[in-house]
Amino acid sequence: MTVKTTAALIAVGLLGVTAPSLAWAGDLTVTLTGAHAGGGQVHAALYTRETFFRPGGLQQTVDPASGAVTIVFRDVPPGDYAFTAYHDEDGDGQMDRSPMGMPSEGWGMSNADQLMGPPTFDVLRFTVPASGVAISVPLHYSTGR
Repeated sequence: MTVKTTAALIAVGLLGVTAPSLAWAGDLTVTLTGAHAGGGQVHAALYTRETFFRPGGLQQTVDPASGAVTIVFRDVPPGDYAFTAYHDEDGDGQMDRSPMGMPSEGWGMSNADQLMGPPTFDVLRFTVPASGVAISVPLHYSTGR
């Protein structure tokens, strides 16, 4: 059997091997640090360049815990992504903002320490290899809460 034939049989599942996407996609584990305990939920999103801040990104919602929140995106294809999260402390389903437009609830983004203005995909971008990756993202809270 040739390599090409074996690959084709695996792709259609005839050799009893799991789907090839699992072999070519890894998990992304995001640890959000500094989470406040209490009400609300943490909303997280993983975007490609094409889905950046648009419908279509991978999304998860988790209950916060004091200190760290772990979110796992399973079988993420290798490539460049941007991650965002916010802690909807009051449970109204949206990020609250101050009169100046600054977030008044906890928020975090991949590479947020590089921000010098509104977030862009290029600033927030990080790479997920085929083997998967783990990243840590701090949640930032305004001093008013």
